[in-house]
Amino acid sequence: MTNAPDLKKYLDEVVHRHINTDSDSEILLNMFAASLQTIGKRRVNAEDIFKSLEEVYSQVEGAYACVAMIAGYGVIGFRDPYGVRPIILGERDTNGKKDYMFASESVVLECLNFKVVCNLRPGTISPHISNDR
Repeated sequence: MTNAPDLKKYLDEVVHRHINTDSDSEILLNMFAASLQTIGKRRVNAEDIFKSLEEVYSQVEGAYACVAMIAGYGVIGFRDPYGVRPIILGERDTNGKKDYMFASESVVLECLNFKVVCNLRPGTISPHISNDR
């Protein structure tokens, strides 16, 4: 992320989030979490997630692919608007239940008997949360 120092300062001084490392991933997830928090709901829905990611996309510069677990919702994956960093969604059937996994390379999914569902397009979120985005 090319503007990580500015985002870290914003997270500290404006939204009062403590960043523990120099990791861009921690900054990215905190930007997303801070945006979700402004919605003010105890449990978010797909529209809330899309709205928060639009804000992240407008603030975060550079390349990233991310997986996040949202309490009361589930696991999502999203990718930067330029599609520089890869992220692939895989799925497998285990005793009649679906398992999902995100990876940066399909070989990881295949080694664990997951089928590739899709390669997330640039600027998108994992497709299983909505068919129309």
